[in-house]
Amino acid sequence: MREISALALAGETSDLTAWHRALVTRLAEAADDTADAGRSGWPTARLLAPHLPLLVDHTTTHQDLDDTTGTLNRLADVLYDAGAYASAHALSSHLLPAQTRVLGPDHPDSLASRHRLAKALDGMGQYTQAADHHRRTLDDRTRVLGPDHPDTLTSRNNLANALNEMGHCEQAVDVHRHTLDDRARVLGPDHPHTLASRNNLAFALDRMGQYAQAADLHRQTLDDRARVLGPDHPHTLGSRHNLAGALVGMGQYTQAAELYRQALTAYLRVLGPDHPDTLLSRNSLRAALAAARSAHRLRDRRLRHRTITD
Repeated sequence: MREISALALAGETSDLTAWHRALVTRLAEAADDTADAGRSGWPTARLLAPHLPLLVDHTTTHQDLDDTTGTLNRLADVLYDAGAYASAHALSSHLLPAQTRVLGPDHPDSLASRHRLAKALDGMGQYTQAADHHRRTLDDRTRVLGPDHPDTLTSRNNLANALNEMGHCEQAVDVHRHTLDDRARVLGPDHPHTLASRNNLAFALDRMGQYAQAADLHRQTLDDRARVLGPDHPHTLGSRHNLAGALVGMGQYTQAAELYRQALTAYLRVLGPDHPDTLLSRNSLRAALAAARSAHRLRDRRLRHRTITD
């Protein structure tokens, strides 16, 4: 980081080509090391993020952009995984106009950056804006790549997620069912993206109040993700968390609390105490325990009332 900071401060040098090449090289090395480091690299990714727009500002040719796009996209993905959604959004917002200018708006790299921008908006809770970007990206990917391309299916999945968060649950369920069928056909039933579609369909059904159906799908997805991805993969932990949420809807608070407790323990170990998923899991466990206590008190009052009136 000290070397990168020194290079950034030296940006006024007359030999901008040499400076840009040196900065790209150092940032690319740092990006690769950071991405390969997993969770231990997340703090470095946050430190690197403010320097990354410098790369975009000095891209004027297709080759310059090719040299920097991979680095910036990889760092954007690391920032997203770390829960640093605002930093990921700032990076994609800076990269997208440069790609549109140099590569054109329909280039797959431009569409990929718009996809990342929309994902970051999802993480920030700006679902209406995210849905607009997802819808536009879906239309363009369908036209450029075709309706069955995996990237097109990803855009359709993410649009449905944004619709669900906006309260358009029935529409989200329809889109998720369609996407799940297409992903199973194109990618196979055990592909991580297919499992993600099944998870997201279950989550949308949960939001519609169809808790039993949602729980069945979440349970199936949890088993498959544990088998395919491993028990500690963040997506597997997400399925455990989501199954607990469906059980809460069914009034099975004690079972839900146990699942939330398991998920929280694993999130703390895998993602750390400050990750948004860890914080959500802790709050959900607290709410499930409170609901369980309230249900027990209500049941006790009913039993006492029954005993008195008998």
